[in-house]
Amino acid sequence: MNKLVEDISSRSPGQLPSTVFVGGKGGVGKTTVSSALAVSLASAIEKDLKVLIVSTDPAHSLGDALDEDLRKNNGRPVAMTDSLTGGRLDACEVDASAALEDFRENIAAFDIDRLADALGVSVDLLESFGLREFSGLLNNPPPGLDELVALSNVLDSESVAKGYDVVIVDTAPTGHTLRLLALPKFLDGLLGKLIKIRLQLSGLASTLQTFFGNDEAQKRAKSIDDAVNRLEQFRRKMSNLRERLQDSQSTRFVVVTVPTKLGVAESKRLAAELNYQGVSITDIVVNQCVGGIDDDVDSEALQQYYDRRKDGQKKWIAKLEEAVQDVSCSEEYKANGSSAPIGITRVPFFDVELVGVPALGYLAAQCFTENLSFAHLMNVDSSNEPRVVICGGKGGVGKTTTSSALAVSMASKGHKVALISTDPAHSIGDAIEIDLSGGKLVDVPLIGIPTTDGSLSVLEIDPSTAINQFKGVVDQLIGGDDNPSDAGLRNTLRDLQEVFDTLPAGTDEVVALAKIVNLVKKGGFDRIVLDTAPTGHTLRMLSTPGFLAELIDRLLIIAEKVNSNTAIKMLIGSSARSEDISNAAATAKSTLLSFQLQMYDLENLFADAAQTEFLIVTVPTELAVRESMRLLNDLTFESPDMPIKCRNIVANQVLGDDGNDAKTFLDHVGQTQAISVKDLEDAVSSYPAPPLITKIKYLDTEPRGVFGLKVLADELLREI
Repeated sequence: MNKLVEDISSRSPGQLPSTVFVGGKGGVGKTTVSSALAVSLASAIEKDLKVLIVSTDPAHSLGDALDEDLRKNNGRPVAMTDSLTGGRLDACEVDASAALEDFRENIAAFDIDRLADALGVSVDLLESFGLREFSGLLNNPPPGLDELVALSNVLDSESVAKGYDVVIVDTAPTGHTLRLLALPKFLDGLLGKLIKIRLQLSGLASTLQTFFGNDEAQKRAKSIDDAVNRLEQFRRKMSNLRERLQDSQSTRFVVVTVPTKLGVAESKRLAAELNYQGVSITDIVVNQCVGGIDDDVDSEALQQYYDRRKDGQKKWIAKLEEAVQDVSCSEEYKANGSSAPIGITRVPFFDVELVGVPALGYLAAQCFTENLSFAHLMNVDSSNEPRVVICGGKGGVGKTTTSSALAVSMASKGHKVALISTDPAHSIGDAIEIDLSGGKLVDVPLIGIPTTDGSLSVLEIDPSTAINQFKGVVDQLIGGDDNPSDAGLRNTLRDLQEVFDTLPAGTDEVVALAKIVNLVKKGGFDRIVLDTAPTGHTLRMLSTPGFLAELIDRLLIIAEKVNSNTAIKMLIGSSARSEDISNAAATAKSTLLSFQLQMYDLENLFADAAQTEFLIVTVPTELAVRESMRLLNDLTFESPDMPIKCRNIVANQVLGDDGNDAKTFLDHVGQTQAISVKDLEDAVSSYPAPPLITKIKYLDTEPRGVFGLKVLADELLREI
């Protein structure tokens, strides 16, 4: 990372502070690496750099890393007083809640009642334009907005611009980071539409007020101008942040990962998305390399790693069991369907990849078929409704293998099983060892499975195709002709279709699932297994059907008012093709109404604890277990209107207590580390400016405080 440090140090006077974003998967050491980098820059007396490190992670572990209470300053920078950095290092954890209130105050100017009062027109007039429904879309700001606004407040402030040479941003885990990077574009577009609508309505109101001789016209116009100016300032701040993220001269991104399939897979996705968005990735730090940074890993280091892994396994399985017990005993869990406690199934470490129906059948027999925790799925019940199991987990924990083995297991017990994947990577076909291209249900021969009346059908659906078809229907509904003469408010409201370009993560999966609701209902299946994509937005996917149903409802009302109201057409202008537009809108409306019903069906399916359950798949490491515990708590407590019942957790790759699996495990770790790092190097080698990869050896203890972080900083900047 020496080049990064040198580039930062060569900043010219008068330039904006250099900004370094540090991101990656949760638990890989982002905060430690970002803190170490900050300490290194601030402690270099000859460089004399004033450094600010900022945390946008809602979990806020920056204070722990620096061994300093950062909460005492309510989101404002706290000066480090150690002798090493000599007063050149400040740190802060952003106050996201206060920032969200700031956004709401700015956006409140678009509230239809305030708008009507400011314009001096009736609320009914604005409602006739469909603006009640449009403004309703803003009631729930997109997730991550609070962190984004807080960050923009810090970076855009004059005190930061003039008071610091370098700003290092310790970001939230990957899913939050990508959302954070995408939001400026979304907000810039949305605020632009709001301003455009307000200005057009302002002109309309001024005309009406002048016509009727309203003495308050000038006063009202100023009120509107003030509101628009506030929105413009907020939009400018978002636009500046977006430009700053894409300015390779002043902004860099450092990705932190670990040398595992799980860590590298997510880092590749993050790096690809950053590269696509034009964000400059200068460095990738591979943390926790076993045996150091050399390609050849010595056996003693591996043995020490095995011992630590076993100790860690005991610790994190115990923590998982504790979390499961707490949830199982909660009133929220007991009140939602069966009160039977959540089961934890330990799947042993296998030194070979289990693919194909015979191998999956072996895994199923070992772990699921006679497992009491899964008895309700294996046994034949009197219910005519199919049971649905949603398998969730990050990439690399064995989610697809688990969902496939569970499907084979239920088929072996006589059930008609549908295994459905919405993962664009489409690894179900690899697990089953059958060609699933074509997007249709494929019957899978149950080779090696005892004679049974059960069956297994598998389907891989393409979320991107489904969402594009959906957006096309929305385009038709709004009136998607290209006639430039059709100006005015119609064009502005037609821009509403662009909201669908920034729908919440997981929406594409839900739209794809909606396409198979009828298939599932009419296919004669009594067991359905959903293998979801490793998006990190599972809860978002589960709550999206209701969001889309409401959005469609508002969209239909807006379209009806814009396309059918004669008075509105007269005010906003209409093209000669209005009849064609109306016909296309009618067809689109019928399609959307059908889709809306599918959304309600899907929402009801997700919310029915007697019919649908969640299966969390994990591995017994700190990284994976912490995330699984968060997911379990979120599923149980964070969505009171629609809690999803989690009845089982599967922990894969569990090491045996007797230590007999040491050699196979260590061989596997050594190979995995080498393969994962090579995979990462190959993935980024095609980038226009490939990032430099720095490997950091596995540390027994986590460095804390400024002096401990300096030790890690020396490793980061060690000459290779």
